[in-house]
Amino acid sequence: MSSASSIDSRIDPDVIEESAPLLNDDSRSSIAPEDAHSLSDDSLADEIEEEELSSRALITVFISLYVGIFLAALDSTIVATLLAHIASEFNEFRSISWIATGYMISLAAFQPLYGKISDIFGRKSVLIACNVMFGVGSILCGLAPNMWFLVFARVVAGCGGGGLTSLTSITLSDIVPLRQRGLLQGLGNVLYGCGAAFGGVVGGLITESFGWRWTFLLQGPIIVLSLMAICFNLKSQPAKEFDGSNFQRIDFLGSLTLVSTLVLFLLAVAIGGNYAPWNSPAVIFTLLLSGVFLMIFVYVELRVAREPVIPLFLLKDRTVFGSSFTSWFMNMIYYSHIYYIAIYLISVQGVSPTKSGSSLIPHIVGDALGSLVVGYYMRKTGRYFPMTCLAAFCMVFGSLLLCFVGTDTSRLLIMVIMFVPGFAFGLYLTITLVGLVAAVPREYQAVSTSIQFGFKGTGSTLGVSISTAIFQNVLAAKLYSRITGPDAEEIISRVKDSIDQVSFLPPDMQDLVVKSYLDSVRAVFVTATLMSVMCAGMCFLMKEHVLHSNVGRK
Repeated sequence: MSSASSIDSRIDPDVIEESAPLLNDDSRSSIAPEDAHSLSDDSLADEIEEEELSSRALITVFISLYVGIFLAALDSTIVATLLAHIASEFNEFRSISWIATGYMISLAAFQPLYGKISDIFGRKSVLIACNVMFGVGSILCGLAPNMWFLVFARVVAGCGGGGLTSLTSITLSDIVPLRQRGLLQGLGNVLYGCGAAFGGVVGGLITESFGWRWTFLLQGPIIVLSLMAICFNLKSQPAKEFDGSNFQRIDFLGSLTLVSTLVLFLLAVAIGGNYAPWNSPAVIFTLLLSGVFLMIFVYVELRVAREPVIPLFLLKDRTVFGSSFTSWFMNMIYYSHIYYIAIYLISVQGVSPTKSGSSLIPHIVGDALGSLVVGYYMRKTGRYFPMTCLAAFCMVFGSLLLCFVGTDTSRLLIMVIMFVPGFAFGLYLTITLVGLVAAVPREYQAVSTSIQFGFKGTGSTLGVSISTAIFQNVLAAKLYSRITGPDAEEIISRVKDSIDQVSFLPPDMQDLVVKSYLDSVRAVFVTATLMSVMCAGMCFLMKEHVLHSNVGRK
């Protein structure tokens, strides 16, 4: 099937297709012969053994790879649980999104690069480097003297964290047949879920006992376990003769323009409504400049880059397109949910960091269970489209339920509600990855996986930023409409910068502030519901492809 026909054809869940050739004559001609040669001869098909690993060896490699994933998951819920308290300590609650987005910007920029970098330098050596960066970044977070040093440290950790996640998926795709890949992805998400659940609860306990800094400092020694596991259990690839021309295969210009686009956009949404009006010249100019860099990025990826960081030409295939944008929206929803349910519990219900972290557990359990269910289903049937329908329904329904939380909603009910979108996320996570890899020829496996991680990274970053902008703007509007009097400006400024300041207000004033926080969180959840509808629309673009039972796809 040609690229054009795969885009224009209707979805037929009963027809299972082989991997479509993704390049038509025009797009093929845009790639130089030496580039096409690098995509085949230099691909991992020549570097990784084609025969499948024994069960024992596969389990050993799998666990070794997922030690790092466990730590990345631990980190994500630690930050979600402690975000409000960290920002309050520095009196920078209005800049709260940068603690998360600092990590996610570097994640989004570097995740797509690691597929190509590891093709050049080998999976093992790059994984080791990523573990070191993640560990150093975590320790720097614990030592941060101010808000912006913490953001810098999160950027360092994100550079390493991007490799931990993307290279794990790429390496498993190299050595595991697609039919088994879904089940292993599900098992991996269970480990991820354990790390996420552990991070929320233990992070809260450590914070209450020793302070939030220790939740980062203790990650440093633990990263040594990941380094040791990879060093001893992951097979080294044959060394290549290195010369400076290898760096020409890395799309530094594409990465630079992508980072510039994200940073400028995030800067605009952080300033707008908080430090300057939305119609101010500074905000408008920053948004326009972000759009200019986005157009430059698209041009570089399509016309300039020898081997693009995000190969946009692959998006001509409807399954690649649908999978990528499903990942984009689902990560927006995911981070809107976990960050703002934690802020809701702390600001509206006044729970401790430990209880706030434990309330995220059902979402994480649902995530792990969803991945296991769809992985087992794929292995037994070789199909994934029916599970796509289930994922779409659960995500929309679960997001809609969160819009109705109130000041007196029981924490048990909230935990039950959180399970539903968590289950949907687990289904989506496995479906999008396996469907994407199945849709492309084997020589495009690593680079197509990089596409998905690129969309996931930018989706995560934009999800937090857009949610924070909505939250802060609604909060400001509600506070100014409800709090009046001679001290109103001072009170509003205090509670916008620190949740902890709410407890020092008179009871009647506290009630007004809490209601304002509730309205702001609901606005975020309404936005997430709209995103879940768009996510459902994207996932139905994916066609069903053959899930082969061997690595060589024969």
